[in-house]
Amino acid sequence: MGTLKGAKKIIEVLKKSGYEGYIVGGAVRDHLLRIPLTDVDITTNAKPHQVAKLFTTKPTGLKYGTVTIIMHDETYEVTTYRIDGDYLDGRHPEEVTYAVTAEEDVKRRDFTINGLLMTEAGEVIDYIDGQLDLRARIIRTIGDPHERFNEDALRIMRAFYFQAKLGFQIDKTTQLAIESLRFKLKDIAMERIMNEMLKMLKGDHVRRALQTMVHTKVHEVLPGLEKGILYIQKMEEIPFIDPFFILCFILNGSIPDAWPFSNKHRHRYETAMLLANTYKTFDPYVLYTYGLDLCLLANRVSHMLGRTKNMKNKIEEDFNSLPIQSDLDLKLRATDIIRIADKKAGAWVKKLQTEMVVEVLNKRLNNEKNELEAYVLKRIKE
Repeated sequence: MGTLKGAKKIIEVLKKSGYEGYIVGGAVRDHLLRIPLTDVDITTNAKPHQVAKLFTTKPTGLKYGTVTIIMHDETYEVTTYRIDGDYLDGRHPEEVTYAVTAEEDVKRRDFTINGLLMTEAGEVIDYIDGQLDLRARIIRTIGDPHERFNEDALRIMRAFYFQAKLGFQIDKTTQLAIESLRFKLKDIAMERIMNEMLKMLKGDHVRRALQTMVHTKVHEVLPGLEKGILYIQKMEEIPFIDPFFILCFILNGSIPDAWPFSNKHRHRYETAMLLANTYKTFDPYVLYTYGLDLCLLANRVSHMLGRTKNMKNKIEEDFNSLPIQSDLDLKLRATDIIRIADKKAGAWVKKLQTEMVVEVLNKRLNNEKNELEAYVLKRIKE
């Protein structure tokens, strides 16, 4: 991640070489709001190959006039002033044309609060009344919101992300455009929608964003989330990422295939849903089988749905008091069982192991090698 100080040095080098350059976008916004910066981006009239002659760069978006400068282990995305062509895929311009002025470049961007420029001296240049909207705490598109969202429907999700991050109100005209164009989100790759959802859910003002989603009916076009968002927006405490999705999918009845979760995450959500739908309390064998994390997660979601009490402390105490917490804790290995029984390996070994685990967990059998050996001999004779 870059810094304002580093970006100002880059602009100074650009200007000494006869080019223009400004810090642009989120870094200017967050600096004016006095909140921590994330990425620091620069816009310039220098072409990518001209920037590459002045700095160490890597080509990260040459099609769109972008290179990334690497300086002192920090990175800065630098994009040539441009005017975007038609957005035929609803996400990216088919072609870009280099613009002459920074003002032209700014006016093709998404929201006024993201269209501010800053010079190397710290002077803010504002062509789109972004500072007025910052002071008024308003999220508003630059120009006609229908045009902006038709160009790139993902900007709808980004409006909610900025609302969750900043706590700003989304401008009424912008909201009306979001509502009328919400179905265009179906043309956007779910990976991109999920990425914006994840960022939104980390925001300090996520409830406000969820409420605006409901007001603009965007919750209706997000697969499997409609009932969950309606429920969660009214909760006293908004759940974080995993409980959020699990609660939504329980109310939906399943996890839609559309969401591009990893196999690991999908399995985690499916298991937590199964536990939440099946158990109000967790006996030793369930705790042993599914582990502490999933049982706590299932209980938390069940509690949020009003199905059970919050049993976090009891679940942790019960898990920590289990005589064994995994197969490896059992003091008799499969090879020992086969030796004692003097039989060939087979499914019977796993079955017998499971029997012993249940007996040990229910404290009817001690996890001692001699007792386990005696149990195996007894079961073999039977």
